[in-house]
Amino acid sequence: MCHPRLHWFDDLVILPGFCPSISTINAGALSMSAASTTTPLFQPKQSSLDKLNNLKSSIKKPRGASIGVEYSPQLNKKLSDGDLKILSMQLRRSAKAAAIWSSDVESITKLVKEQESSRGDFPGPLPIIYYGSISDANVVKTVVTGGVSAVVADYGESLDETVASLLSDVGIIWRVSSLDKINELMTASDNMGDVILLSKDILPACVDDTSSDELAENLSSNKSVVSIAQIQSMMPANEEIRLGKHLAKLGVSSLVLEDACVGDEEDVKYTVYAIEELNKKSSSSFSMTGLTGSTNGHFGVSSHGGEVKWRRNAE
Repeated sequence: MCHPRLHWFDDLVILPGFCPSISTINAGALSMSAASTTTPLFQPKQSSLDKLNNLKSSIKKPRGASIGVEYSPQLNKKLSDGDLKILSMQLRRSAKAAAIWSSDVESITKLVKEQESSRGDFPGPLPIIYYGSISDANVVKTVVTGGVSAVVADYGESLDETVASLLSDVGIIWRVSSLDKINELMTASDNMGDVILLSKDILPACVDDTSSDELAENLSSNKSVVSIAQIQSMMPANEEIRLGKHLAKLGVSSLVLEDACVGDEEDVKYTVYAIEELNKKSSSSFSMTGLTGSTNGHFGVSSHGGEVKWRRNAE
């Protein structure tokens, strides 16, 4: 959602007996303008659109939805460089993820480097997507020069000119805050790109949510759109599996498992389980290993009721 830009003097503290003159206010406004120049609406260059096309080939499946995973390390579970390298490799080989998403700037370049080491192999490198803050030009420069495949930006919001210039060298995924924004993006006179991240405000909260029909209708009328939806991992009763399959039926092109990898021993086991279950056409009532689980404290296998419990949720 676009927020009205605040004037610099909204937070001005007026001392007793002091009244700022118009010239004082104008001078302050000029200094602020010089300090931070923004561009009204970022227009991707052809080089950015070309990189976006490469990303689309990785996350757009002929049928169903691809599955990406988020790496969001917890402060007390930060992986070493060696462990992060192993995780990156396992997400490609074992989990067969479609992409890795992260807002952790420190890890981005390391993930890109490991994935690039598999170029020419099968499976090849996964796209690395940065979806953290892009307000700081230094951060944007770090992730772009680090080799990310794409960066998420809020559609319709102005950008600092330096940031906009840096983003010309990377694919742009637009985060849209409403269904109307999707229509606006697709009918724009200029080619803005057609890969979008759906805000959670426009996603159904569950499979019975009545907003599902409206979303399905919008995606059906914008068939060229590659739409992405984030779903929380390790939901109660493994609800993320039902919800993910539901979103795929509505026409969502790709799913992202939020907090799937946090730097603990369940990162890969959970991701393999979730991706396998989301890709299954059958019921998700069995565990990924085919073992019979129980309710006596075992984690990562299904209980008698079919639910797979995770140690991470019990901590």
